[in-house]
Amino acid sequence: MTTPSTEPAGLAVAQVIPLRGWRKGMAERMLRSHMDHAQVTQMREVDVTELAGVRERVLADPRSREARVSFTHLLIKAAAQAIRQHAIVNSSLVENEIRVYVDINVGMAVALEDGGLLAPVVRQADQKSIWQVAQEAIALTERARTKRLSLDDLAGGTFTVTNAGMYGTDFVTPLLTGAQSAALGVGRIVPKPVVRDGQIVVRSMMGLSLAYDHQVFAGATAAQFFQTMEQLIEEPSKLELGG
Repeated sequence: MTTPSTEPAGLAVAQVIPLRGWRKGMAERMLRSHMDHAQVTQMREVDVTELAGVRERVLADPRSREARVSFTHLLIKAAAQAIRQHAIVNSSLVENEIRVYVDINVGMAVALEDGGLLAPVVRQADQKSIWQVAQEAIALTERARTKRLSLDDLAGGTFTVTNAGMYGTDFVTPLLTGAQSAALGVGRIVPKPVVRDGQIVVRSMMGLSLAYDHQVFAGATAAQFFQTMEQLIEEPSKLELGG
């Protein structure tokens, strides 16, 4: 791991934090990500007004008593369903081969109180109902925050969703994890005036960022995947919420 050889002169140091343990591991993984991927990011705003209505109906379902469905869970489902139409997104570059995977295993970034970050994995997310995704994601988040995740909980991810909207962020560029070729960054939901059918109306808008490895697929493929995701979000009747 490379570090600057000198620091700015004449500055008083308030605290020295040793780069060791999880901090060193995270730093090394982040640096390796930049070295291993030709990372590019596309961004767009999507209208989540209809998706918010779907979420309210989902929450009214008795199955939501055991798992309260969030926007993150809905985006995990949307991403997994979109990946089925754009399989190259669900792949890794291994030496001189692009390996496209059968299982769509979506990792979700979980921020820890000590500043660490973990990405437990919802396996075969495209095949599960929204309530199964929510229940599994909630359990994984709880285990992450109480440091009870197993190695299996963290292994096998093929795509990652990072939601920074709760911190007031409009757009976030996620770093690609491990050998994954794509990740979705999620921003906050903001009411904004937009033009619909020639009229200015207020809609709930969300900023999304798609980070991808340009070694694996090009911008046009990324845009097509992003377009499919946008359609599923803005027309959520197409979402396969029942699994």
